Amino acid sequence: MKAIIKRAKIKAPVEEVWAALTDTKAIRAWMGDPAPKINLSVGGRYALFSGETTGTFTSILPNTVLEYTWRQHSWDAEWADSLVRWELEEEGSRTHILLVHSQLPNEEERASHLEGWDDYWLEPMIDYLKNLD
Repeated sequence: MKAIIKRAKIKAPVEEVWAALTDTKAIRAWMGDPAPKINLSVGGRYALFSGETTGTFTSILPNTVLEYTWRQHSWDAEWADSLVRWELEEEGSRTHILLVHSQLPNEEERASHLEGWDDYWLEPMIDYLKNLD
């Protein structure tokens, strides 16, 4: 199945974008999740959206690469976890973001996540980062 690929350019330093992806205080601020759980280490677990989305960190290169498995609570037990990879690249006061979500279990989930990444993640996170100035 074809991966979801999203690109964005944010007028924010890479450290602020990284924090928005990994720091529970920042995640609470832009996501509205009252209690995100993040154990930011390879093999560490996370839980977002009140535990509806969970997974394990597979690669962490601070301010550069963040990769983790992704599983929705509503998914059938036999479905394998999908994989999310963020790549960040700083360019002056801006950060280029590449988001790749691969290994989704079916086309229905791919279509749902294609919109969901914009509506529930990228747009609110970018708005949050714009308002940090």
